[in-house]
Amino acid sequence: METRSFDESLLEKLPLPTASFFVLFALADEEKHGYRIMQDIRELSEGTFSIGPATLYTTIKKLTEQSLITEVLHSGDERRRTYALTSTGKRLLGAEFRRQQALLDLARHRKLLKIGEQK
Repeated sequence: METRSFDESLLEKLPLPTASFFVLFALADEEKHGYRIMQDIRELSEGTFSIGPATLYTTIKKLTEQSLITEVLHSGDERRRTYALTSTGKRLLGAEFRRQQALLDLARHRKLLKIGEQK
């Protein structure tokens, strides 16, 4: 039963704000430092979304407070902070991908989404 209420609490966080979505997405494959996260966001969005340092670190702080990402401590280099998804962050990102896929499927079913067609 506790897992079910946990899943419901994940659903309450959806849809994710754009900045939060892309930070989680950028961290999906490995831990990264802030500048690398910004670069990956531009790449993942194919240049349609970019994030500056102020928004990035505000978003990182919020996601850390929500236990969706964590700061990874490395001995020897305290200046460069790296971040990684937590298991909760991975589940939330997966839930957001499923939510987006369901919307795309509905749009296709209703013939509202015609990829590659122009009028």
